[in-house]
Amino acid sequence: MNLGSILDGLMRSQGSLGGRQPQQGGLGGMLGESGGLGSQIPGGMGGLAAGSLLSLILGSRAGRSAGGSLMKAGGLAVLASVAFKAYQDWQANQAPGAGRPGSVPAQPPAGSGFHLEEEKDKNGHEMGLALVQAMISAAKSDGHLDGEESTRIQEQIQQLGLGNEEKGFLLDMMAKPADAAAIARLPKTKEQAAELYVASRVAIGDADTPEEKAYLDRLVALLDLPADLVTHLDAQLGAVRQTVATGTGA
Repeated sequence: MNLGSILDGLMRSQGSLGGRQPQQGGLGGMLGESGGLGSQIPGGMGGLAAGSLLSLILGSRAGRSAGGSLMKAGGLAVLASVAFKAYQDWQANQAPGAGRPGSVPAQPPAGSGFHLEEEKDKNGHEMGLALVQAMISAAKSDGHLDGEESTRIQEQIQQLGLGNEEKGFLLDMMAKPADAAAIARLPKTKEQAAELYVASRVAIGDADTPEEKAYLDRLVALLDLPADLVTHLDAQLGAVRQTVATGTGA
């Protein structure tokens, strides 16, 4: 399956929704900012949600918008970077959120277990696909993609000009309900589990509904993430989000 084709197709969806403007206040408008870490990743990961389609999928609710400035720093790459830094601190028994204030974690090096160019999930697919699955499943956990909205998005996928396999992948994701168990079956390492949690946490935002909180709790349990590692992941994500949002990120 060609990840680049999927991401390019999502980018080409810009302006294709019958005149409806992308919800740029939402997470979909936050992932594709040019010039960030994500723009350096082969396959166009940095532009993942630049198009209208994923903007609609992920929505624009205020809790998700809180992560906007963070995602502008690098698309999917920043998810791996946040997970990598938190995991390092957890292994070193440092305090959650430790590190140089105001910094965006560096892109993980090769061999770290967090390098998106070399990672494969348990099914042998590129880890970027697993992160996309995690984000969409988490975004659906509050039910905002049920019914007519989901049908409309599936119709747009049909118009992306993708190959049958890539189109089928996206349609399959949209047809499925939020499923923490399915996401928990994707990682083959604890490092990948940490990345999937960060992706899910960003897609959900502030987790201010009972459904979202239940989804995250179930995901953590099924991923078998230690509670103190989750604390590190949340703290690192919160710290970086805040410092970048206030313009102090480096």
